[in-house]
Amino acid sequence: MIQVVGHKNPDSDSICSALVATELLKARGLEAKAVRQGELNRETQYILEQAGVEAPEMCTGVAGEKIWLVDYSDVAQAPDDVNEAEILGIVDHHRLGDIMTVNPLEAWIWPVGCTNTILFNLLKMEQVEITRPMAILMMSAILSDTVGFASPTCTEKDKEAVAALAEYAEVTDLDAFIKNLLIAKTDIEGLSAAQLVEKDLKEYPFNGRQVVVGQIELATLEQVEGMIDALEADLTRRCEEEGLAFASVMLTDITTAQTRLLYKGEWAEKLVKHEKDGMLMMENTLSRKKQGWPWLQQELA
Repeated sequence: MIQVVGHKNPDSDSICSALVATELLKARGLEAKAVRQGELNRETQYILEQAGVEAPEMCTGVAGEKIWLVDYSDVAQAPDDVNEAEILGIVDHHRLGDIMTVNPLEAWIWPVGCTNTILFNLLKMEQVEITRPMAILMMSAILSDTVGFASPTCTEKDKEAVAALAEYAEVTDLDAFIKNLLIAKTDIEGLSAAQLVEKDLKEYPFNGRQVVVGQIELATLEQVEGMIDALEADLTRRCEEEGLAFASVMLTDITTAQTRLLYKGEWAEKLVKHEKDGMLMMENTLSRKKQGWPWLQQELA
């Protein structure tokens, strides 16, 4: 049995990739199951409901198992016992991380906006039947990761995949589909500061230390106006409890591409020079992968 596992603090692409890659492996005649490393966010719950698909089961460990990794290739984002598993495959759209394998593996890493764009092309290459639920999963994940094609991570391959998948998914009004998805994506009502930071938090090894960078996608920055102190307190707590050199969260208005960066930790002083009126604002910034994290690496180096 092959376990197909997305990254910690799973987003929609991570969950949908695990489900779709599992179907790819099954079509090859292999036994596989999708697993997850965390709770589903509201957007992902919405997507699974629209597709009529059950959520992957919780991952309890991969020691001694054969596994595929989807939507990451960094040890920090993998199950804690990943070094005791045999990695057979990776499908990802991020930079190549620090995962090491003993044996040769199948790896598909493309510079596109979403892991599901790669999986769609693999399914087509191998002539695997694309069902309506699979199409909804892939299309939703691509639109989520590219923020409805607005993100600088979006490529022509992503757009072509969505155009094709819309037919499989029997979606005739793509604009309405995107609007409903983004409403679910930016729903944060009732979530605590800790839950918001954890919503899409990624850990990176950097200069011999560990740092975390989260992102909260919003319809307007006013949604978190009264939570700034609590969010910053949570970042400070993470630095103290986990020994992080730096912890930050990007508050991103997906309608204006304006991001406010909250940050704490030993290395925080390196960014103070960019503040204006006590805030660090990043204009035309939607993507953590292509914009936020690369800029932070330059500033923290």
